[in-house]
Amino acid sequence: MGLMRAAHVLAPAKVNLHLEVYARREDGFHGLLSVFQMVSLCDEITVRSLTTLDVCEIGGDFDFPPEENIIWKCCRLFREATGLRTGLGVEVTKRIPQGAGLGGGSSDGAAFLRALNVLFGAGFSPGELAALGSAAGSDVPFFCREAAALVTGRGEFVEALVPRTDFFLVLALPPLQVSTAWAFRALDEARERAGFLLEGGGCEGGGRFFSPPAGQKEYIKALYERESPENWGFFNSFYPVLKESQPVFAALRRRLLEAGALNAGLSGSGSAMFGVFQDEARARAAAEALRGDYPRTSFLSPLAGMPAVVLQ
Repeated sequence: MGLMRAAHVLAPAKVNLHLEVYARREDGFHGLLSVFQMVSLCDEITVRSLTTLDVCEIGGDFDFPPEENIIWKCCRLFREATGLRTGLGVEVTKRIPQGAGLGGGSSDGAAFLRALNVLFGAGFSPGELAALGSAAGSDVPFFCREAAALVTGRGEFVEALVPRTDFFLVLALPPLQVSTAWAFRALDEARERAGFLLEGGGCEGGGRFFSPPAGQKEYIKALYERESPENWGFFNSFYPVLKESQPVFAALRRRLLEAGALNAGLSGSGSAMFGVFQDEARARAAAEALRGDYPRTSFLSPLAGMPAVVLQ
């Protein structure tokens, strides 16, 4: 494998325009059906070769040990697959908030794999990189492959969607983080108490849903690709649980709709909320107005393609 000096790549955030969570499977994971959309909020990653063999030095604003970083896990997987021993220095400029349901960690891991693939001429296809990265995190395969996708399984099945660029997003973060593990636990407990799926699913009593019911994938795909955003009708299975736990979610959703959003929802398991707009000026005005109460509010665009890896 040829050695280049350094590679630079953007690692975009994603929003879940739609997220159905199904019952917990025997392997402990939940089945899901989701529309993932990359957006213009990005971390930046630079990977350089070092003279010391086998090391992976990670720099960035992280509040946990390097060994717990998904980049570290992806480095180990890449080394195992290729035999690479070259030392690596990784610098991450973080802009995607942690604990917000925006996939920042998974995107960093995927961008790192994509950078290594180019930097060392490994020749992995996007699908092969996605398979490699799936062991590091459920959302990594998406970030290896597509700007917009229908994602199923536990996140490992990624079906490309024709990316939409005819809308804008206002992303707002309430002053709290949501633990993904807590969100899944709370959802499971709420469903156990109620005896049925909270939204969009059906009764679990006669037979649990572990994957999308027949026709649901095609229906959601058609909504995204063909319908105007005002007719999407998307939802997030975590939202009812979170709004009961923290009233700020319902308040923020109401603010987004009052500001002109065609629809508004939760990304991932939270805490980020987003509103979908088709008028850019209205979206920018809404973002500006929301910043008074929610300082971490951004105007974003959907991405039409994956950011390229740039050799330096």
